[in-house]
Amino acid sequence: MVHPENVTLAELLGAHGLQTLAVIGSFALESVFGLDQGFAVYDEEFGLEYLPGLYDQNQRRASDVTSRALDLVDASLEAAPDKGLFLFAHYFDPHTPYDPPDYALREVGLQDGDRADLRQVATVVMNHQDAAAGVRLGPRWVFSNGLRPELLDGASGAPAAGGRRLARLYDAELRFLDDELGRLLEGLSARGVLGDSLLIITGDHGETFWEHADFWNHGLALYQTTLHVPMLVRLPGGEGGGSRFYEPVSTLDVVPTVTGLLGLTCPEGAKGMDLSRIWRGEELPLRAIISEATQPIGDVERGQDWPNALKAKAVRRGPWKYILTPYLGGREELYNLDEDPSERSNLLLTGEVDALERATELRSELVRWSQAHSPLPSSFNDSQSDAILKRLGALGYVGEDD
Repeated sequence: MVHPENVTLAELLGAHGLQTLAVIGSFALESVFGLDQGFAVYDEEFGLEYLPGLYDQNQRRASDVTSRALDLVDASLEAAPDKGLFLFAHYFDPHTPYDPPDYALREVGLQDGDRADLRQVATVVMNHQDAAAGVRLGPRWVFSNGLRPELLDGASGAPAAGGRRLARLYDAELRFLDDELGRLLEGLSARGVLGDSLLIITGDHGETFWEHADFWNHGLALYQTTLHVPMLVRLPGGEGGGSRFYEPVSTLDVVPTVTGLLGLTCPEGAKGMDLSRIWRGEELPLRAIISEATQPIGDVERGQDWPNALKAKAVRRGPWKYILTPYLGGREELYNLDEDPSERSNLLLTGEVDALERATELRSELVRWSQAHSPLPSSFNDSQSDAILKRLGALGYVGEDD
């Protein structure tokens, strides 16, 4: 659960007179976690319900998200045509299971009807584990217990059986999502609200396929396959259109950037940097950007004040990236992303003095960050699993002992 003392962007913009609307694509952002805080409308009607082995959580397709978002905009414009809008549209399609529409399958060279549910993805994951280290732990084992050193060291970066097909299915999901983003923008433009709006498109993570040991996962490790996500900003009127900036930034920068561009005071305690200084012709200062893994979720996080304390953490400054995984005995990795963008060569294994000094410097950044940041406590809500058990019980599939 989100701690209620946090000030959300929706709360801030709503307090300044904007209508705050959200359309949610999956249970991960459902209101039971407090993520509706500050939204006047929080639409979370999911068409695909949680079913173990098929869908790992309630969700809805990109086409439904787009249609519902445009419906909410229409209703808001009719009710208050002179009032500004804050719309958050959450898309979830490029997650397992892979179930893209047929037209997107044909665009990537697959046959109509090709799909991959959670069980099929799990088989491919285990194929890659076998190839990497000769162990068949199962994808749920690593989710709860973490990656083992032999998996991390044995991952060759080459696809095993079934890998390329899953990658193409993922590509088809992305094509479908891209089309629906285009339909959303066209719809906003047709309604006359896009031209003078601030638009930000970003993601919370990527996906590792076979490049590293966290096969078809986005929470176990902190390689660029997971961390490198798009952040596209369109200023009102298209000012500065076509500009590209290559300095690493963070999704934590979204709130300071929005408030900076709108001339609002950023909430106290918000992290990140106001990127609007870029459009004012200022350079971004060189800084350390911190990332944390969300998995494993088993014994690794029990008994910790902040459950992420023993999970993998990464520090990025310029091209240099340092990864520390405490639950693996303090395993350390160092990469120069300019020279090794695929993170195949851990420079700390060379024993070179420069690498050791660079790692020590970045480790100190991580320590400073850990000491300076104390997140407000959150809590877990397992209502989705409770709800599915109740539904199965009503149908006679679950007994009291289950």
